[in-house]
Amino acid sequence: MGKKGLTILGVSVGIIAVLAIGAYILFQTMINDPKNNYLMAEMDEIENTFGLFEERFESELEWYEYAQKNAIDSNISITAETNDPSFREMGLDQMINNSNIDLNVGQDIANEVSTMGLNADVAGFSISDVNTYITGEKAGLTLPFIEEYMVVNEADAASFLNTLDPESFDGSEEIDYSMFFESSAMTEAQREYFKDEYSTFVRENLPDEAFESASEEITVGENTIKADKLTMTLTEEQIHTFLRDLFNKMAEDEELANIIETQMMAANFGNPEAPSAEDTASEFNDSLKEAAENIEDVGFPDGLTSIVWTDGDDNIIQRDLDTAVTVDDSTGQIAVDGTADISEDSKVINYDMTFTDDTMESILGYTADLNETESGYEDTITLRADSEDLFVINSVKTEEEDSEVWNADINFNEEMFGSPLTLFMESSSVYNEDQATGDMTLYADDGINVTRDTFVLNLTSDSQTVNEIELPAADNEKNIGQMNMDELNAYFNDEVGPKFEEWMNENFGAPTGF
Repeated sequence: MGKKGLTILGVSVGIIAVLAIGAYILFQTMINDPKNNYLMAEMDEIENTFGLFEERFESELEWYEYAQKNAIDSNISITAETNDPSFREMGLDQMINNSNIDLNVGQDIANEVSTMGLNADVAGFSISDVNTYITGEKAGLTLPFIEEYMVVNEADAASFLNTLDPESFDGSEEIDYSMFFESSAMTEAQREYFKDEYSTFVRENLPDEAFESASEEITVGENTIKADKLTMTLTEEQIHTFLRDLFNKMAEDEELANIIETQMMAANFGNPEAPSAEDTASEFNDSLKEAAENIEDVGFPDGLTSIVWTDGDDNIIQRDLDTAVTVDDSTGQIAVDGTADISEDSKVINYDMTFTDDTMESILGYTADLNETESGYEDTITLRADSEDLFVINSVKTEEEDSEVWNADINFNEEMFGSPLTLFMESSSVYNEDQATGDMTLYADDGINVTRDTFVLNLTSDSQTVNEIELPAADNEKNIGQMNMDELNAYFNDEVGPKFEEWMNENFGAPTGF
């Protein structure tokens, strides 16, 4: 990234920090001043947003947390149905309707063990006994026509890739099988560190005189509310000082570097060509230092004004943010306006973000109409650009006896696909203490050629807790990770190839070259 790109990135991070990082600090709850009230309102807004998500997916999140700590064996079945005349003319309808794919997945995150078995029947073409596994130390694969598992140990992975493709891999790549078991989500400890560390920084480095409060009567939806008006006004000099100090702090923060490194290792697992996580973290730190050094290259001629209005329960019910950013003699205006109409069982959030310069004006907006019902939730989320709806998500989730039923659809603007298109999902799930089952149906409808009769995808799953995930015996392995190219060619040409031809001949009567 060039200096301009790095600076803009830094400015964006800084503005988000100013607006959203404000967090709970123990002694602050006893301080009633405009600055504290503003920052606490922002933090409450973030926590309320996460709370809405956690309420709607409480069972799924609880099962996810359970599966992270226990060994789980899952059976997943995939089938499809079609009545499309075009498929019928090509003779594909029966092939699709009579096909199924079954997966058996074993996963023990805590002990770094994962297995998968595949059995499939596609129009009479059956494949079974395809099995693979990975642990923190090695990965193995077996096929229906061989008995042994082909194994590549973690220690041999980089050199093995170099043997297969010396132009792309030099053998020095860092490959850590344990990253397969790492979640890309931040841990609770990492989230707490980031929140505590940077909320304190924000609290101490934003000037007290930048904040003020007043009482004001406003109208949101059909309600007139006596609200607390909390205003933060920063000058260009104050913005530069805050962002410079923030970027330098982040660049020197070893814990933050470790968090970034962990996230990048998880995100890039399975892609040896990706930059190393250590290099990525180092580059990020360098970009922060450069952004700090060049922060004055970005102008804020009007400073920054952010106003939030809160109700008696400290909910942000209206927001108004305005600033201008100058880069290379070009100035753009940024405005964020929004309201949140809150009642006992519903919340309607409506926000617009307007970007304006000398040549254009662009508006991105969203509306979230969130409702709690007697048996669950009914939500509608709309994303729009320049007053045109890009897509609308409708979600209805209900509890029925011992199961949870979740039906959702996504309606896309016709300009995105040439005609209106809606994707549908219908699902039913049961979560018990140590097991979970689910059924899901996916289909699309454009009102003309694509309907539920055209094509439907069905998925069922059954997950059980087990004592352990079993692995194949160590004496049934072929360590291909330590073979050179001549040995690999000999193994596949002289051993695997003939067995494959024999298997094809026995099952399909059609021998073929490997």
